[in-house]
Amino acid sequence: MTLSHTSAVVFVHGILGFSSFQLLWKEIQYFRALKTSLHGYPIPIHFPELPATGTIQQRAEALASYLEKTPEQQIHLIAHSMGGLDSRHVICHFDPKYRIQTLTTLATPHRGSPLAEWFINKPGLIPALGRRVASPGLYELTPDACTQFNLRNPDRPDVTYQSYAGVRTTAEMPILFRPWSSMLEQEAGENDSQVPKTSAIWGDFQESLLADHLELVGWSLGRSNSTTKRPFDHIAFYHNLIKRLIR
Repeated sequence: MTLSHTSAVVFVHGILGFSSFQLLWKEIQYFRALKTSLHGYPIPIHFPELPATGTIQQRAEALASYLEKTPEQQIHLIAHSMGGLDSRHVICHFDPKYRIQTLTTLATPHRGSPLAEWFINKPGLIPALGRRVASPGLYELTPDACTQFNLRNPDRPDVTYQSYAGVRTTAEMPILFRPWSSMLEQEAGENDSQVPKTSAIWGDFQESLLADHLELVGWSLGRSNSTTKRPFDHIAFYHNLIKRLIR
């Protein structure tokens, strides 16, 4: 995989995500501090904003519209969580000039997540709140919905697909995530508290990263711990990933 002066890297956020916003004097970035860290990089790097809780179709249309406005002829997508599904939809349906060369997904629920079903079907305040704030996108992240999505969005043979999963044991998770991680572990095995490893695997699987779902984009809700290597060094990871694309 090679990047030229006509290439760009585009980071795609997940559900409930954003590009960045200003909080008092500080810029809050979905991919935490990454835009700042990559400032001055020798190739253009983009961080588009998609509808936070939109459907895959809505989010893909927003991503496609953003890409249409970029001048680079070769696009390399790096997508977190639901952003990987949006990216696959764009590749399959909204890339008429075949500009997208590669897609790297991190913790994308390619085969859905039982956690989405839990929020949709479980009674109680927390599931109801999840349904309220994450709809309609939440309903497209169930295993059944993703099975149908995969049938409608086959991989394009000229695009390189590669993937990473996040994994931590339940004991290593922040307290908030432990019930979800335990449930997923019983139903689907290793997970990042929101997406099972088996669902995150797509295309050329690279490796499992020692990180929970939010650590992959730089947000750690647990205490720093050298034994469990928390927090995950997302800055170094993304720098190395882009270097591998360039090489």
